[in-house]
Amino acid sequence: MPADLHLIDADQALIDRVMDDTFVIWSEGLDREAYRRWDVAQRSTPWGRANLSRVVLCDGDRVLASAKRYRFVARVAGEPVPVVGVGAVFTPTALRGHGHARELMDRLLADEEASGCGYALLFSEIGASYYLRLGFEALARTQQTIVVPAPDGAPAVLVRSGEATDLATIAEISALYAEDASFALERSADLIGYGIARRRLLAGLGLAGMRQAEFFVTEEGHRAVAYVFLTRGPNGTVLEECGDRDPTGARVGAILQVLAAREPAEPVMRMETWLPDAFRPPQLRVIAERDALSELMMVKPLGGRPPLSTLRGPIVYWRTDVF
Repeated sequence: MPADLHLIDADQALIDRVMDDTFVIWSEGLDREAYRRWDVAQRSTPWGRANLSRVVLCDGDRVLASAKRYRFVARVAGEPVPVVGVGAVFTPTALRGHGHARELMDRLLADEEASGCGYALLFSEIGASYYLRLGFEALARTQQTIVVPAPDGAPAVLVRSGEATDLATIAEISALYAEDASFALERSADLIGYGIARRRLLAGLGLAGMRQAEFFVTEEGHRAVAYVFLTRGPNGTVLEECGDRDPTGARVGAILQVLAAREPAEPVMRMETWLPDAFRPPQLRVIAERDALSELMMVKPLGGRPPLSTLRGPIVYWRTDVF
């Protein structure tokens, strides 16, 4: 390991160097320029400007490893706790096997712990073993395949496209699902907007027709009372997140039925999702459940905090929380 290492926040020129290497892994079907624009646009959202950056472990001007750093607040057993998210951990191919990624992680988490951060969060695409060795624990999540039949007769609710002005109300709805959780991100309007924008940007920058992102609400008294956000693309239709002031979720189910009715040739709409354990709108039916392994949530306590596995209550997060 070189003796003179530095962990720094990357400027745009350094980010571009890193992205030249990571493009083949995380471009999501975008060309190189679109991949750059997608990254810049995410960091330019209101939430991204304040909470998303890229860090690089350098030996002089040589990049040894890099990662994205996200700054969140979570509700942990009802208490607000700062959380650092770590994503896109990468070591150039020629430099692998020398511990550079672990050195970056150790330095990054030490810095965040010193600043008062209580947990580190990541979503692993490479399984659990590597990050278990770094002190993370894996937290299982069940993925559901659901079907929603088109309604008999006229749709039960009026549905409109979601707008930026709905995000504050949607943040209030989202908070309902975090009330009894052992762990849930505090999902501000800006954070929810970031998650939606990230997927809309991916759809807009990619090949025409490859992906779609759809955001709908139903309202009462000119105020959103339920919403859904879904994507359509190479992985089929995915219900990324949803919420309803009605604890039964009946209005979410009604929105999905309206969307199903748009496709008369397909009387049943099928999609993948992660739903909170107690959230089952009556109009939908779960036809399969399995462990979600490709985006495995892993968490490491910092500063003497207890492991999440020792806390009571559900862990709540949506597909749009995955980074």
